[in-house]
Amino acid sequence: MTAQGVAAPEVPTAASAEPRLQRLLTLSGLAFVPLFLIGWFGSGGVTPHYNAANQDWVNWAHDSQWKGRISAFAMLLAAFIFLYFMSVVRGVLAESRVRSSAQLGRVVFAGALVGVTGMAMALVTMAAASSDGAKVDPVVTKAVATGAAGPYMIAAMGFAAFLTAAGLLTLRTAVFARWTGVVALVGGVAFLITFLVVLDGTTDGSPFGYGFFPGAVALVTWTAATSVAIHRRAAVPNSAAITT
Repeated sequence: MTAQGVAAPEVPTAASAEPRLQRLLTLSGLAFVPLFLIGWFGSGGVTPHYNAANQDWVNWAHDSQWKGRISAFAMLLAAFIFLYFMSVVRGVLAESRVRSSAQLGRVVFAGALVGVTGMAMALVTMAAASSDGAKVDPVVTKAVATGAAGPYMIAAMGFAAFLTAAGLLTLRTAVFARWTGVVALVGGVAFLITFLVVLDGTTDGSPFGYGFFPGAVALVTWTAATSVAIHRRAAVPNSAAITT
């Protein structure tokens, strides 16, 4: 009489769970988009003129108190998620074999981190400026809100470097769909235009500040499209390129 082997129950291992985690991380770009938009459009970023009456600043703080808090919280969550998404993008870009693509890939990753950190700092600063609502000291509120210009410009610098490098890398290597490269370049140029705010005056409603809007649209468009494309490739491991 011979003993028959009984198959042991299959136990999930870390190796089998890794692809599932990887696919989940590829979708973090889609999760970033609504949080970024809530943070951006929900903020009390349109402040009174620097020389406006103190009561105008008190009214702004009262109207923006809760909007600023929600905006800052959403942007912090967006930045947290964006770090994971960019780690996925960095891994995809590392697969490029074109000369000098490695240097551009580093700029993409570093610029994205600087940009999203600057945005989070700017919106947290704006939330702090209106945190006491109608009880604020208008002089302090004015000073704190004006100080948010620094993080905003740092964000523009980081996003400009990130999107420009991503656009050039995409057009050179076709690692992502080429139309996303064009979108990234447009966004990079838009953020570059905002640099002129520094020369025009950061507290006078400079028209160059409107470069943030097309830049932000390009950012979320690129992020969403790239997230979907990477997720599709993760579902088909043997695919040679990302196409959308």
